[in-house]
Amino acid sequence: MEFGVRAIRSAGQGSGSVEVTLPAAFRGLAGLPCRLALRDGLRPEIVLQPDLGLARAAFGSLWRLLCEAFALEAPADAPLAHLTLSLWPIEASGPALAWADGLALAAPPVPGPALARSAAGLAAIAAEPLGIARGLAAAFGAACGFALTGLAPRPGQEAAADLAAQLLRLRDLSPGGAFRAAEDPAAPAFRAAAAPALAALVDAHLDWTARPEAHAALLADWRRGVTLELGGA
Repeated sequence: MEFGVRAIRSAGQGSGSVEVTLPAAFRGLAGLPCRLALRDGLRPEIVLQPDLGLARAAFGSLWRLLCEAFALEAPADAPLAHLTLSLWPIEASGPALAWADGLALAAPPVPGPALARSAAGLAAIAAEPLGIARGLAAAFGAACGFALTGLAPRPGQEAAADLAAQLLRLRDLSPGGAFRAAEDPAAPAFRAAAAPALAALVDAHLDWTARPEAHAALLADWRRGVTLELGGA
């Protein structure tokens, strides 16, 4: 990804200090340690490699929380190789994570959208080992992100969020209850509130895996409701 051309500036002739003014898109990485490397050759390049260890650890912690709630035996580290990874949140065709969201998770209080997107991406790849149908994986991930925060993780996932809301309320569980209990996924109050909601979503999606017609009927009802709402009826 190209960000245009920038000039290297010196702090003074007698100083070895130099700086490069980066585009505003990198403002969220201010203060992050970076590894500096020079690639010599016909077209020399100076490479800045940010240390994303905090984000990786935060994804691992959230992954373990999800697996605990799902009663799923899984590797302790988040299987990042199975996701689309980007620096900033992007639209992707499958489960995705953004390093910027991971850095936000590592510095509570956590922004709700970052948590919703991250939980959705990680939960979606847990669908297969849980026995949830592949066609329901994205909806399951979105439902989990919504259950934790009360926010639809991404545009276009409103149906999964609304169906999750209906299910949770039927079980006297509050969408976003975990996030209201604590804006830090590592906090005991967050984990305690998250576990029953996530377990309920696993049960529902396993049921819809066994009875896809039930899920199709709920989606049809949801679409009719949206159509009536938009039509003002």
